[in-house]
Parts: sequence; structure tokens; C-alpha cells
Amino acid sequence: MNPIFLGVLGVGAVAAFVMVWMLKYQSFNAKPYYAIAFVALIWTLVVVGAEAASDSFLCQYRLAILAWLGNATVPVAWCFFVFGYVDNASWTKKRSVYLVPVIVTVAVFTFAATNQWHHLVYDEATGMLPGQNHVTYVHGPGFYAIIATLYSFVIATLWCLFRAFLRSNYSAWPLLGTLVVVTITPLATNAAYVTVGFTIFGLDPTAFMFTVAVIAFSSLLVMNKTLDMATVGPSILFDTMSEPVVLIDRAHNIVQMNTAAKNSELHDGAGHLLSEVLKNIDRSNASAKVGNFKIGQRFYEARMQEVANPLDPDRAILGWSVTFVDITESMAISAALETALQAADEANQAKDEFISVVSHEMRTPLTSLTGGLALALSDRFGDVSAPMKSLLEIAHRNGVRLSRLVDNILLAQKIDIGALPLDEKPVDLGDLLDESLEENKMFASTRGVRFVTAKIDSSAIIVGDAFALRQIVDNLVSNAIKFSKENGVVEGALAIENGRARLSIKDSGRGIPGGMESQVFGHFEQVKNGGQFSTQGSGLGLHISKKLAQQMSGDVFYDSQVGVGSTFHVEFELVDDTA
Repeated sequence: MNPIFLGVLGVGAVAAFVMVWMLKYQSFNAKPYYAIAFVALIWTLVVVGAEAASDSFLCQYRLAILAWLGNATVPVAWCFFVFGYVDNASWTKKRSVYLVPVIVTVAVFTFAATNQWHHLVYDEATGMLPGQNHVTYVHGPGFYAIIATLYSFVIATLWCLFRAFLRSNYSAWPLLGTLVVVTITPLATNAAYVTVGFTIFGLDPTAFMFTVAVIAFSSLLVMNKTLDMATVGPSILFDTMSEPVVLIDRAHNIVQMNTAAKNSELHDGAGHLLSEVLKNIDRSNASAKVGNFKIGQRFYEARMQEVANPLDPDRAILGWSVTFVDITESMAISAALETALQAADEANQAKDEFISVVSHEMRTPLTSLTGGLALALSDRFGDVSAPMKSLLEIAHRNGVRLSRLVDNILLAQKIDIGALPLDEKPVDLGDLLDESLEENKMFASTRGVRFVTAKIDSSAIIVGDAFALRQIVDNLVSNAIKFSKENGVVEGALAIENGRARLSIKDSGRGIPGGMESQVFGHFEQVKNGGQFSTQGSGLGLHISKKLAQQMSGDVFYDSQVGVGSTFHVEFELVDDTA
């Protein structure tokens, strides 16, 4: 078999493979026209190859006529493909438009096939010259009319691409340039064939050159190098980023900058200002953030990233990408936030000072008031009438209550600012529980509450501050009395388990709903009893208790059941007797 024909078949097979791959795996506009152009191209290539392999005039002549089926189809289909692919022209999607390549092809083929009757395409002088094995075609006026018709589609294609160059981003220019090359290459070779008789192996080179060009373009499709997101996306992203981005090479020259950099105040038109900024960047240190700059009224943070050579196994540095992030607004927000925080701190400090001063100023008169009322109630200065005594008792109770509130406020303040020193001495939790229950008997009796002492383990010795521990236990006991229902029971227990002592106070109240721990132990917070109503109090007792326990490496927590009651626990590590 003729080697030229074998070569043509090989190229045709490659073209067919590329076409099938492209049609199956690639998605782009005007795909049907691309497929039509490809099929027509392969047809022309195979026919021309067969013509080259033939030695018969009649066979070559007939094959040349058959080649017009492809030669007439390719420029029309390619033109419609470019308009659909580049312009996304709506008219290319109409079914009626698909008839145009068919009509042109049929008309051209019919005109060529009837040449023996009119000799307008090929002159009667067409034939094999002595000593040649290829037909020498003498073109008639009909041939040039066909060429002119087909060239009009080629010119329309180039016009479409020219307009695309004018309106497109530079990132699309490589693709558009490829399409221009694909379009011009066969045009140029065909023009050379028509004007000066340029041939390849004695044949019209148009089909060969167009095949190579289209295969090259198709390879770009197969490798996702066309107008797809994976390829164009990075360059579009670079150019459309809101932050100025500059690429610099190893010589510290500006290689490229995006639109944001060109339009920013970093750039003075000639790049001088930007160059001065880049000089202040230490390129030997490729850290993520390399410093802040003030240009005009704006602040920028320069972020630097090395660009390594992907072909170098040692990953040699090609240059750097520098992104200038405008931090003017964020700096303003940070400054405003810092000012606000400072103002808040000053306000809190003023509040604490106010509370401290007021509490201290109230303490002395309250002490005098409660002491005087106690003396009046003691009958040392004579008998007091029953109505007056009742009023004095109420006043005394409220004075004591107010005095406790002042003490708690001062104590809470000291705890919160870490100004309350605590001793670290052995303390018996069992004794503290007994003392607290005994001292709270009168308060319990006024509310009709009775005490029950459950399990009391011996030697519940812990290390802590006796005053603070007593404060914790008193708060838990008084809370249990306060929240227990009338004629209820408050139960105290002390257990030792796993080297820890746990003191528990159980009330007979309405319980605490779930998820309210932050309110139970909050600062000036009060939980509604059973989620329904609150009892008088400052809301400081449990807050103080938990803070004091944590300061002594312990904890206060609770478990509760609505409608049954709550049990508050305070837990500490036992003293190691073996130490």
C-alpha cells in the first residue's frame, strides 16, 4: 500500500480519535458544528490520500470531485462553530441554520460533479503531463467562484475573532490566537496552491494543513486548555481580585500586576511608587505577612508568597507574589474597638470603686443601727410595748439582712478582682456543717423547716480557709431553708469517696429547671423557684460560694428535679494523712 496513503490514514485515525474523545468528554458551545467540520475534514483527508496513492487519471479526477464534499463543508461548519463558540451567537442554535452547510456542500459538489458538461471548475486542459503520475488541474472560472464563496466564510470567521480580541480579557488571547492560526493556516496554503501552485506530494495542501491545525486545537480541548474554569479561572481570578497583586522576579523587577494594583494608589502610572514599596520588603524572608505600609490615606498589609519552578527538582525560586491587603477599615475598627474596651474598663472600674465606697460608707451606720436595735430589744433600757417591739424586730431583721448584703457585695468584689487572700489550714467540714445547722435553726423555725442530718463520715479534713468555707456552707444551708416549702425538710450529709470529701445540702423546694447553671451561679443573678417565682435575695450567695470553692481547688455544683427539690454539693480533696 502506498506510504503516503498509510500516513494519511494514520493522521486520519488520530483525528478521529481526538474527535471521539472531544465529543464524549468535552462540553462547549457549538459542538455540532465542530463535529461536522471534523467529519468533513477526515473525509477530505482520506480522499486526498487515496488520490495521492492512485496512478490513474480517471481515479484521481473522481476522487478530486469527491473531495469537494469535505472542502465545501469545512469552512462553513468551522465558521458557524467559531461564531457559536466565541460569540455564543443565538442564530447558530437554530435548526434551520444546520441546512446551510448542507446546501453549500450539495451545491458545490453538484457544480463540480457536472464539470464534464461545462468545464467551469476544471478546464479541458486538466490532465496528466508526460512523466507525471499526478493530475495537473487547470482551474476554470467556476473553481474561483467556489473558492471566493468559501473564502467569504473564512473572512467572516476572522472578523468574529477580531471582534473577540477587541472585547476580551488578555487571558483569552492565547485561545483566540490559536483559533486564528487554525483558520489562517489552511487559507494561506490554499491561496499558495491557487496562486503559485504550491502542493504537498503533488496535491492540494489545504486539507493537510487544516487537519494539523484542528488536531492541535482539539488537543487543547482534550487537555482543558480552552475557555474552561480550570484554565482561564486562575488568570481571571488574578486580574479580578479586589486586592492589588504584584509578581516580581528574582531580580526584584515587577513582572506583572493585576488591575487592582494598576488602579490603586500604590501605582503612580510608571510603577515608581510600587517599586519603592517593594524595596522595603525583605525577599529573603518569605513569611506570610511582611509588614504594613501607609500610602496616602490608606494602610496596606503586604503578604508575600514564593513562586517555585515546577520543573526544578530543587524547587528553585522564580520570584514572589506580593498581595497588598487594604487594612484601613480594619485598623479603624480595631482602634474603635480598643477605645470602646478601654472605656468599658474605665466604666467597670468606676462602678467597682463606687460599689466599694458606698458599701464601706454603709457598713459603719448599719453596724450602729443593728447594734442599737439589738440593745432596744434586750429590755436593758426598760420594757418595750408589744407593738413597738414587733416593729423593732422587723427593723432589726432588715438591718441584719442589709448588713449581710453589703458584706456579700464587698466579698464578691474582692473575689472577682483576686484581692481576697485565703489561708491554707486543715479544716473539718463535719464541724462546719454542724455549726451552720445549729446557727440557722432560728431561721429555719421561722419558715417551718426542720433539719435532718444524714450520713456524716468522720475525719473529713481538708485544706482551706475556715472563714471562706463557713461562708460557703452557710450560703448553701440558708438557700436550702429559703427555697424549701413550708414544713419542709433540709438534709445535710457529708461523705468521703475516692480521696475527696463531699458536703451536700438537700432542700425540699420546687427544683431548678435544666440548663440554668449560668443563672444559678451568676453575678447578681437569681433563678425563679421552680421556674415560676423568685425569692428575695441578692443573687450573690451561690456566686460567692462557687468562686471561693474554686479558689481553694474545690467546686460547687448541684443536681435537681423539678417538683422534688435540689441538692447542692461542695467538694474538696482530703488531707493526705500519710504526708
